[in-house]
Amino acid sequence: MTEWLIDTLVMTGVLMALVLLLRRPVARCFGAQAAYALWLLPALRFVMPPLALPAALAPTRWLAGLEVGVAQTSARAGEASAALPAAPEAAGIVLAAEPAPYPGPVPAEPEAWMQIPWTSALLLLWLVGALAFLVWRTWNYQMMRRQVLADARAVATAGRVRIVESPLVAAPLAFGVFDKVVALPFGFLASADSETSDFAIAHELEHHAGGDLIAIMALQPLFALHWFNPLAWASWRALRGDQEAACDARVMAGRDRAERARYGQLIASFAGHAPLALVAPMAGGLGGGKPIIQRLRALNQAETGPWRKLAARSLFALAIVAVPMTATVSYAARGQDDVSAATDLDVPPPPAPPAPPSVPSGVAAPLPPEAPAAPEAPARVGDIPPAPPAPPAVADEVAASAERAVRRAERRVTASSSPRLPGMHRSLWSRRWRVGLAGASRSSSACGL
Repeated sequence: MTEWLIDTLVMTGVLMALVLLLRRPVARCFGAQAAYALWLLPALRFVMPPLALPAALAPTRWLAGLEVGVAQTSARAGEASAALPAAPEAAGIVLAAEPAPYPGPVPAEPEAWMQIPWTSALLLLWLVGALAFLVWRTWNYQMMRRQVLADARAVATAGRVRIVESPLVAAPLAFGVFDKVVALPFGFLASADSETSDFAIAHELEHHAGGDLIAIMALQPLFALHWFNPLAWASWRALRGDQEAACDARVMAGRDRAERARYGQLIASFAGHAPLALVAPMAGGLGGGKPIIQRLRALNQAETGPWRKLAARSLFALAIVAVPMTATVSYAARGQDDVSAATDLDVPPPPAPPAPPSVPSGVAAPLPPEAPAAPEAPARVGDIPPAPPAPPAVADEVAASAERAVRRAERRVTASSSPRLPGMHRSLWSRRWRVGLAGASRSSSACGL
């Protein structure tokens, strides 16, 4: 919301400055009504909501460069973390605690005014000022209307418009959107000639017919948003002058130069009166001579031809089409469009799980296997529970393996304890020892032992 408000403030200000620069050349080339129509551009930008575009329309080059940069940064960070040695604690090395550095002077706490959120405070001041501007304009208009109609005298009606005379009105003026009123100075119809009164009443009725009062009311929020901007106040004065000039052009359409001259004299006679808020006085949006002079010059200008009107409408249509280019644009997150598109498609439901096999009638269903019992907890901390007994086949195999190992160990001990003479091979000695042992046995047998 804050971003939209700031963008609207900036872009409407730019459009108002552009209209201030173009209104005079446009009025000379295409007429006063074309210059007045230019003020529709900032009004359209003010009511334009933010545009949410899909991620596919985002600037792809910028996004691609950003993603590549992020990927490279992540890869470099991963390589750097892999190249770092392991922490001493992870390697089992305990380092001595380093002495803490001297802290130095303690920094002073920031001042109270530095802790204020200035952005939020300025935003709140801006919105409060805009609200106060709208309240002031509405109250001023209601007080003016009440005072004008307090001692007014109805003199005529024109359709749904009441025509009254009031002693508080110095110049003819029109006001009201639902209850439309044209107020004339007290005794104006009796003192002025018929042509002058007809011109004055026709001018104010044209304000109601052309929707000028509705435009004044609808543009108040736009100028309330710029309540602090001098450019907006200059734009308001220029808008009121262009509105009066456009109304003059509609009233004087098809009139000759003599009627235009008398109409200009009527406008000049009401110049210099104090303006009123949210009304359309005959003297113009502001007092003073400069707006009146501009209106008189517009009356002397020749009417716009059909080709110029066509060119003006074409250029205005192009300007209307270009206004959305200034809207606040936001792009959807990448991948969100794919997710939303996938949800829009008809995705088939997942297959149902297979049903369990049916058990024939008369056959009892097998019971589920029992879970193994948990081992008993040791009685005391530190006691090791006895190992479970091994199966009989495993015990026999273990015993046979142990017996074979004992035999191999005995043979090794016997072989290592046999005498070895220097210079004789162990195999020769063992063979001779066996031969001698055999001869001794035969001799003992022969002796009858």
